[in-house]
Amino acid sequence: MENRKKLPQVAIVGRVNVGKSTLFNRIVGKPLAVVDSTPGVTRDRIRKPVEWDDMLFELIDTGGLFPPEEDAIWPVVRQHIEKAVEDADLVILLVDGKTGLTPYDEEIAEWLRIKNKDVILVANKTEGKRKAVEEFYALGMGEPIEISAAHGYGVGDLLDVVVEKLKAMGYQPVEQSDSGEKIRVSILGRPNVGKSSLLNAIIGEDVSVVSEVPGTTRDSIDIETDEFIFVDTAGLKRKYRDEIEYFAHLRSMRSLHYGEVIIVVMDISQPITRMDKRILGTVLEEGKAAIVALNKADLVSNTKRKELFPHIQSELIFAQFVPKIFTSARTGENLEYLQVLIKKVHQEWSKRVDPRRLLDVIEKAVERYSPPYQIFDISQVGVQPPEFKLVVEKELPRHYIRYLERNVRDNFGFLGAPIVWKQVEKRRKKKRR
Repeated sequence: MENRKKLPQVAIVGRVNVGKSTLFNRIVGKPLAVVDSTPGVTRDRIRKPVEWDDMLFELIDTGGLFPPEEDAIWPVVRQHIEKAVEDADLVILLVDGKTGLTPYDEEIAEWLRIKNKDVILVANKTEGKRKAVEEFYALGMGEPIEISAAHGYGVGDLLDVVVEKLKAMGYQPVEQSDSGEKIRVSILGRPNVGKSSLLNAIIGEDVSVVSEVPGTTRDSIDIETDEFIFVDTAGLKRKYRDEIEYFAHLRSMRSLHYGEVIIVVMDISQPITRMDKRILGTVLEEGKAAIVALNKADLVSNTKRKELFPHIQSELIFAQFVPKIFTSARTGENLEYLQVLIKKVHQEWSKRVDPRRLLDVIEKAVERYSPPYQIFDISQVGVQPPEFKLVVEKELPRHYIRYLERNVRDNFGFLGAPIVWKQVEKRRKKKRR
């Protein structure tokens, strides 16, 4: 399945800790990749459209080549780097001008020559020190472009060369597509519940690194399709072993903030955990449209599912209005319906109701069950999420607000959308003396 629009692809490759993610972040202008001095932090291919001099291309950050041997998922990371290089129209080979030429640099350069790729040699961390780059001529890839990704020095010159080479390949300057109407979909959940596998199955390509090692995904990854912008994120949990995991957590929360529809992935082969509930609760508190994907459904029989579902509804009773569907990244079960559901809950999250009908629904609800204090008026004052304002004699208790919400949902739906209630006490006119 090929959903993403074809753009020229430019991949950044190099050995570990030469500054690939720093350069990626500098070019895209946002801290999307996790940057840290620890070798092997970047695991996934992170990609982002970049526009320079009216040329639009896709920039791809990759994991570092030749990481420490104790990295359990290195074979998977290597496959992703090879895939990025195979697909790339142009490769930026980044070397470290501070450390100097290493055998690993020579091995990577030879590997790229075998791949017959058009390569731009870039020496990072030079800060204008001419002598630092002379030894890299030995790689046989021409004159290195000197840059400092951390400070921005030379990055504009590098992008000029990228555009020049892409034009020589026949690519034409294009206007960047408007993503404003596309639905932003964030994928959240505990580590190792199948978030990355689910994203890969929807997109139809292995974009995120998938491994049985918990905590593999360290970055938030934006993948744009014809209808959606998907954001895969690091797993959320209570404690963090190091600063890298903590910053990955912050990026997950950032993707929650910028997402519109949030898919909360839960592993159906395991009991619903307190953390599952906390993640879903946080999504609803943030006012986001939500879907619960009961993933790894291929591990559970249909009979077992029928037994489990009432229990799941009970465990997630605070989110009865959130649709819950069984999914399987392995078999593709319900993945097409999941995309239909994304559009549906986004529509419900953005919906305005007829004011007269709303008033009629509330009046009938009040007739059936009188409130402890008088309700003078109700109106919808916002969307995304839907927000209602009640003008009341005195603030109504929570149980009565829940009663009104049930009536509103029974009549208007709002599937997957949390409803915000704002109560305003009517001011009494002061008596004239």
